[in-house]
Amino acid sequence: MLKKAPWLPCLTALNLLFSPPVFANPHSADDLIGTWATQGYGAQVLITPCGNAQEQVCGHITWLWTDRDVEGRLLRDEQNPTARHRDRPLVGIPIFRNFTRNGDGYWQGDGIYNPEDGNTYAASLKPHADGTLNVTGCVLGIFCQTQVWRRPQSVCPASLPLTPRK
Repeated sequence: MLKKAPWLPCLTALNLLFSPPVFANPHSADDLIGTWATQGYGAQVLITPCGNAQEQVCGHITWLWTDRDVEGRLLRDEQNPTARHRDRPLVGIPIFRNFTRNGDGYWQGDGIYNPEDGNTYAASLKPHADGTLNVTGCVLGIFCQTQVWRRPQSVCPASLPLTPRK
């Protein structure tokens, strides 16, 4: 006959106490909202709720490492397939919209726009517990490339707000 271990209820209670809730939402929109530095730190993208739809997120470029050409002119969305958009500055353009969370913790939407070639690719966003964001773009759903984005504060301390010395 098996003996009941006296420590088992205590171990079970500790396990329940320190385990994450099973039904918690580990990747809510709050995990995405805010500014992200792209891989290579060439740009920053601000992710916000799309209009009044709190369950959808959109992203637009807010900063570029190099936002001007060699002659000092603002870089423009010259590769855009829509002629009327080709003269707009790259800073401020939307690069993705209407991304919603699916059951696997991924966010998917209308695709991600690449201003370097003017194409929009199928894409997904996947936030991670370590504070990174995987951004994956795909062609034909087969050929995919993933970038790891980070919060600018974790990349460059100079992007932190200044605080007065005491």
